[in-house]
Amino acid sequence: MTSPGFPNVHAHLRLTQEQPAAPPRICELEIWLRGSRFRVRDLAGRRFEEIDADLEAPRGLGAPARSMEDFMDRSSAARRPPMPPTELYGDLATGDGWILRAGTAPRSEPAVELVHLAEQILAHGKDAGLRKIGDVTVLGRAATEYRGTASVTEDGTPYHNEVYRVIAAPYLLVEKLHDSQVPGLSYQRELISLDEGSVGNADLAPPAGTRPP
Repeated sequence: MTSPGFPNVHAHLRLTQEQPAAPPRICELEIWLRGSRFRVRDLAGRRFEEIDADLEAPRGLGAPARSMEDFMDRSSAARRPPMPPTELYGDLATGDGWILRAGTAPRSEPAVELVHLAEQILAHGKDAGLRKIGDVTVLGRAATEYRGTASVTEDGTPYHNEVYRVIAAPYLLVEKLHDSQVPGLSYQRELISLDEGSVGNADLAPPAGTRPP
């Protein structure tokens, strides 16, 4: 879902993936939204394809480590210093989007292909089908806790996720999904800061000279 009317907000998001036999994988992103424009900074310097794969994984639990090489890569990645941040910019009004990653040329992409990475901090009706369990205060905001179970399918096989979300509309403050049969298999999104009204043009403008070819 996309919307040209984003709130004016700068958020810091922590993503935590847990999988049996693999070290926890923690990534942090900064996200800026205002009007039709957005910016995402991946502080680990991941490739766009890696960031996208985590978000688009069909079970909602991030991209899993499947091979021995994947498990070894994750173990070594936990010890390596981070790469320079990867930056994504977009404007839904013009349709223009850019991906900037250290060591590679700036890459143009339609904004609509990038915006879902910025929208993951928005609730977008994610309370649907869940039961309200209480009211809480998170990041100084009145919010509501929800729980439920979601059915998902991967490669034709059905699975069930236990779902916990904390919502302070329009923001998804906390989301934790875990496999109902494998509690050690989980994915969590948690906003660790949320600053409204602070985003200006300079925060959303790609570096000078970054334009589609």
